[in-house]
Amino acid sequence: MKKVLLFITLAAALGLNACSKLTEANLEKIHNGMTTEEVKDILGDPTSVQSSGVLGITGTTYAYHTSSSDVKITFLNDKVISTEGDFK
Repeated sequence: MKKVLLFITLAAALGLNACSKLTEANLEKIHNGMTTEEVKDILGDPTSVQSSGVLGITGTTYAYHTSSSDVKITFLNDKVISTEGDFK
């Protein structure tokens, strides 16, 4: 039982740490032309990812959701083309 509780506590702590990278200051560091890896280095892994491709052109949207923010970053062929979102 203690191992399960330790695992849950550790998982929660890691989850909170991952969310802490999504700040207004970090979002301001994101600019057009950055790669998906550069964005993840700054903001961490997105909450969700949507991708589609047509004729060799790939579009991807990273969504970051927390209790105080809702942010979307759009990529075209692995390069940022837009950022949008807000913090409460």
